[in-house]
Amino acid sequence: MSVLSFVTIILLGIAAARFSLIGKSADKLISTIVFKLTLPATIIHAFGTTEVAPAMLGIVLVGFACSAIPYAIAFFVTRRMDACDRPLFLFGAGGMNIGCFALPFIQAIFPASSVVTVCLIDAGNSIVVTGGSFALTKALLSGDAEGHRGRAMAKRLFSSIPFDCYIVLIAFVLLGIRVPDAVISFVEPIANANAFLSLLMLGLMTSTHVGEGKLDKLVGVLGLRVAVSLALSLAAFFLLPYDYLTRCVIATVIWAPMSALAPLYTLWCGGDHGLAGLAGTISIVLGIAAMLCVITCSGVL
Repeated sequence: MSVLSFVTIILLGIAAARFSLIGKSADKLISTIVFKLTLPATIIHAFGTTEVAPAMLGIVLVGFACSAIPYAIAFFVTRRMDACDRPLFLFGAGGMNIGCFALPFIQAIFPASSVVTVCLIDAGNSIVVTGGSFALTKALLSGDAEGHRGRAMAKRLFSSIPFDCYIVLIAFVLLGIRVPDAVISFVEPIANANAFLSLLMLGLMTSTHVGEGKLDKLVGVLGLRVAVSLALSLAAFFLLPYDYLTRCVIATVIWAPMSALAPLYTLWCGGDHGLAGLAGTISIVLGIAAMLCVITCSGVL
């Protein structure tokens, strides 16, 4: 898929929602398919078709940190906000849509070996994006007692199919177990549908109407995301103990747009999912510009 294809699919989703072309509950149906079927298939296929050395698993921690740190900052910044406003910032400040956006950039510009680095970053990122942030947010905003909160968070986390897939597949890497070819062949057509459905879901959940008082929130979440991404990108480029090319890849991937799951999680936590969808769409434009800037400044182009 090209960047133009990405944007076109999102616009189709926005138009479909605006003119009620595929029903009012289509976004919920598609989000269920993505979360429980196509995304897990994509994760399995990526690990099954990529050679991952155990020594490289440290990059998974980098990906995890690049999503967990923005979440922690957003949690601190929004501590005085109303509970209904916090999900927008908690899910919007961090979490990267790597598979649909960053990966095509890396594949087109960097050497083929860089794809492995991207997959490992995405593994760490997805521990937060595909279940960790939602489970933690639900638990923290629920107001339950400490013990109940911990149990509820663990239950939500391990009931996330994508999260479970990553845990099992990382264990496979550590144990030297390969995903069987038959499994890879089976999940491949399902995985191929993930990018389209994820982008369509983002479009369906995007509200183009910014009501009174919402513009400040939109600017706030995007401003926070840009500031944190800039700091993390610079830190990755200058501080990480990897070769120059790997650091360039990591610094580029950090600018990937918001996760397509952010509007869905915002909805499930009682937040403004329409505004989250709009923020996600704008973050695509910002992310593309920033990634191109990093690639150009690094001298890769």
